[in-house]
Amino acid sequence: MRERRHSRVLQSSLAAPRQGVMLHYDDSTRDDWALAWFSDPRCTNGYTWLVLHDGSVIELADPALRTPHAGACLTPNANSRFYGLSAATDGLIPATSAQMRAITATCVALFRFHGWTLNSFDAGGLVGHDAEAIWTPATTRAAGLTDERGIALWGKTGRKVDPTGVRRDGQSIIDIGKVRRSVAAALNVPREAVHDE
Repeated sequence: MRERRHSRVLQSSLAAPRQGVMLHYDDSTRDDWALAWFSDPRCTNGYTWLVLHDGSVIELADPALRTPHAGACLTPNANSRFYGLSAATDGLIPATSAQMRAITATCVALFRFHGWTLNSFDAGGLVGHDAEAIWTPATTRAAGLTDERGIALWGKTGRKVDPTGVRRDGQSIIDIGKVRRSVAAALNVPREAVHDE
């Protein structure tokens, strides 16, 4: 941990016990701009940790509290159930090798701290925001869709694209499968037991 700064990111008591880690990118293009945003009073989202390009980990919120990183998700109370771990990058620039190492190390530490097992790992212990974030009436309306058009999306994923991203070549910004395999290896989980989805 390079630095702790809990002043601006919204934090509340947990509404449910932790069950895993949700990976994100923050849609920034520079580390200094990312840090400035999370210190800005206008910022209404946040993560537990932000990983900078050089692999430095910045704690944005108290890990014992929830932050508004997930929004409406398939998993109820996702802001509480998942720690929010974000790479400082956008939907086109893949996380650096240093960021990937730091993300993996943070996940390994959390799995060990909680005593999470392979079962919790496969049951959603390590997820991408895009695999969980669902559309709601409020989010389709905010996207400019009428209820007649939006109703087909309600309750379905597709509301977010992080950490996969939007690259035309299909390369992920954060490769969830690679992170899962690296975490599993550190936890001595057999490779064939790890699901890459």
